[in-house]
Amino acid sequence: MHKVNFNKILIVAGTILSAIIFIIATVKIYNLSLSEQKRSHQLKQMEMAKATSLGINTHLEDIVEDMRLITFFEEIQKLDTLQLNKIMTNFFRHYEKETVRSIFIADKHGNVLYAKGGELPAWILRDLKNSSVREGVMENFEGYWVSPVQPDAEYNFRDHSNMKLSFFILVPIVSAIYHETPRDKRKDLVGLVGYQINFDLLMQRFIVPLRLGPGDFAWVLDGNGRLIYHPRHEEMLLHSIKKTTPECKNCHSSFNIQNKMLTSPASLGEYKIGTEPPKIMAYFPIQLHKEKWILVISTLLPEVTAGLREKFRLFFILGIIILIVIATLGILLYLVNTKRILAEEARKQSEQMQELQQQLNHASKLASIGELVDTVAHEINTPAGIITAQADAALLQMKEKSAFTEELNIIKNQTQRISKYTRSLLGYSKRLPFNPVPTNLKELLDESVYLLGHRFRAKRITVKKFYKSKLPLLLLDRNQMEQVFINILNNAVDAIEGPGEIKIKAEIITTDLKSGESLNGKEIKIEFIDDGEGIPPVELNNLFKPFFSTKLPREGTGLGLYISKSIIVRHRGKIGIESDPEKGTRVYITFPVERKEN
Repeated sequence: MHKVNFNKILIVAGTILSAIIFIIATVKIYNLSLSEQKRSHQLKQMEMAKATSLGINTHLEDIVEDMRLITFFEEIQKLDTLQLNKIMTNFFRHYEKETVRSIFIADKHGNVLYAKGGELPAWILRDLKNSSVREGVMENFEGYWVSPVQPDAEYNFRDHSNMKLSFFILVPIVSAIYHETPRDKRKDLVGLVGYQINFDLLMQRFIVPLRLGPGDFAWVLDGNGRLIYHPRHEEMLLHSIKKTTPECKNCHSSFNIQNKMLTSPASLGEYKIGTEPPKIMAYFPIQLHKEKWILVISTLLPEVTAGLREKFRLFFILGIIILIVIATLGILLYLVNTKRILAEEARKQSEQMQELQQQLNHASKLASIGELVDTVAHEINTPAGIITAQADAALLQMKEKSAFTEELNIIKNQTQRISKYTRSLLGYSKRLPFNPVPTNLKELLDESVYLLGHRFRAKRITVKKFYKSKLPLLLLDRNQMEQVFINILNNAVDAIEGPGEIKIKAEIITTDLKSGESLNGKEIKIEFIDDGEGIPPVELNNLFKPFFSTKLPREGTGLGLYISKSIIVRHRGKIGIESDPEKGTRVYITFPVERKEN
């Protein structure tokens, strides 16, 4: 009944926990999905900005190559005014670059010698006279120079409706002598070729088409922090983030992200202006000689996440429905399984009673066997003693060695073995005394091998011994340990069908002092290794259980290893068995060393 109540509490708690986990998981998944969608959109913005930057660079580099082509005309290098008009008029007539508003040629002092196209703004004429501009051309003598973007006419910041923006590019004209043998560039400068570029048309061609969705728009800053293009805030054009006014604070809390654009390479970001929705963006620099533009593609965040929010709204509703279904099923499951739980508890109690009964039966069986062993051992000891006495008498009566001497010795030894076995059986019934004495392990092992010599010869089994030269004396009950060794060797002989090999090893090993099993941190390890048929892995864990045997019913009682382990444990030792059905079996025994070596 307690378990039923516990299950009821478990179902209720599980339902509540499932609801909490679902809500947390939904929020987590939504945030991850939102972050992933934002990043995916930003990466697309970045690719678009990068491609646009490449397009603008390529377009302007084509224009620069056209300008360089003009500088190679001999008439241009000589600045022949008559020839200039003829060559440049014909060139301009066939020129296809729509973004070029005008072409002009000036001498090395900035005086315009030729101009074709729209009227040059005053600020271009003024900049040509500026020595810093000419120095800029000199610094990149083999390249070009780009001016900042400026309005064509004087600009009234309050009226931006008619404002037109442009910039110009300069390429140096050098003398033919310099091309043949490059020398000091300053001495070989003849003049300048300049193109006035229609910045508005350039933006119309490359920037305006940029759009991933209805909420996308692009804008451009120059390297000085001036806004030079924005489709939604034309009133802010040519304002610099480095020269802010109190009015700027109405929309911008700070210009940190804009300042970051001026100094860092391409990147992603998110920002907010005034009461407008948050925006995500990607920016990529456009480098034009020393002039730098930063192309930014922005998107209103709600437009990016609108579809995702709608999907998660449906997902959340579906999740609530699923939770209600789970709670209902949990209640039904509780009601249906109550009887089954009670029946299962009754069955387990019945199984426990049966297990206890089996243990009592097993204990009773062991007690009966102990009494039987006690009786049989005493009954066998009497005739075995008489046989031994008669064999001794026959040997004493023989004055010389005869043909029966060896047989009588065998009879005597085997009857002594019978006596030892009966004493071991008495030990199993807990009646044989335990008398450990200092024992030479090598001699005990050799004696055990000798007693089984007839079995080794019958099966043509070779016994190889590997003893360390110095082994300490061990406190052992000699008769009981001899029984253990003979039992292990008998098992090895039984496992070998034909000719085979048994290895016996004895050595000193170092143990872990923390275990406290040895007074000096050393143990004696004895190994019996045979190349017989081995033991299946599933049977290894049952070998030391009473009445378990891998032999046929008539060939074993299942008590040999059980008794052997009891004897070894009584000596404070350990026994283990490892076996491979294809390689054989290894039985190892360890005893703590408690005496110094002799």
